Amino acid sequence: MLDAVNVPPPPHWPGACDASLSRPDHVKFELATFAQDRRPGKAKLKQFEKQIANGLLPEIEHWAMEEFFWHGLPDDDWHPIDTFLAQHEDRFSAVARQQLSLWKQARIGAYEIGDVRDSSVTFYEWDLVEANRTGPVVQAITLNIGGVNVYRKMGGQITVTYVAPWAPDENLFCGMGYGVTVPKRLAPMLSPLLGLRKPDVVARPWPWKESWAAGREYRAQWRSRDWQTWFEHHIEFPFDALVDAPQHAAKQLRRIDELIAATPEQARQFGVYFAAPSADGKDVMVCGASTLLPVDVGSSNMAAIAEYQAYRDQVGPPPGMRGQPQFMKFK
Repeated sequence: MLDAVNVPPPPHWPGACDASLSRPDHVKFELATFAQDRRPGKAKLKQFEKQIANGLLPEIEHWAMEEFFWHGLPDDDWHPIDTFLAQHEDRFSAVARQQLSLWKQARIGAYEIGDVRDSSVTFYEWDLVEANRTGPVVQAITLNIGGVNVYRKMGGQITVTYVAPWAPDENLFCGMGYGVTVPKRLAPMLSPLLGLRKPDVVARPWPWKESWAAGREYRAQWRSRDWQTWFEHHIEFPFDALVDAPQHAAKQLRRIDELIAATPEQARQFGVYFAAPSADGKDVMVCGASTLLPVDVGSSNMAAIAEYQAYRDQVGPPPGMRGQPQFMKFK
């Protein structure tokens, strides 16, 4: 949405219960400024951004701000929306405060973009793994620059964004503004973002990162571990993962079926590999364990593969593979 700044806003934002909410995009801007620039929100947001950066998916730390606005810190009593409304009690009526409180129900999801009618857009919830529509149809206003007009030329593409109830009696929702939109063929790459549905999980550091002593203990275990046998006991099949695929510039979603058999010595020399069917189902892809990102970021499979990748970060490629090109790598 880099060109959104040049897109005119819609004529109005429907569903507001009160004149003070006639421009909910402006209210979001005020809420965001309040939450990120004033104490204690400023410090709490920085804490959350650091947790995300050191957590399961460090590549998505720029999403921490959006998650923080709607839900605050995991397991923390201070909530940005509650505090904002409490400090603007004279500005917003009781019904307006109740409507704004609906933003606390914002949920990140993937949506196929449908028609834009007047001041709302149709979103079809999209299953990034099965590549089809799922769930109810959502009619929504959106709070991004340009509002729903941004989506007028994006029909059929997939957007990942937060959506909250807005006017339940009208079955109208609110797209919270921040998001990313791609063609359907690239949509699987957005799968890790849905890990933000479990912020306490994605903001939790891996156990080997919790302290210097923990890291030292794990590194000692890794150096003597029979990784092939260890994976046999720690992976459940099948599972979906993003992988590097030959002749594709973008990462591809594949169902991983099995661990390729190898002796402990073969695994030590050449690494650990998994098998996945090719896109046409006629061949088998061989995927190195250091190039996989399971879609279910909170799963035991993700934890096992991440541990192996952390080991590879420490010792480098297997002896028999040194000098060979290295592809996708997730930390």
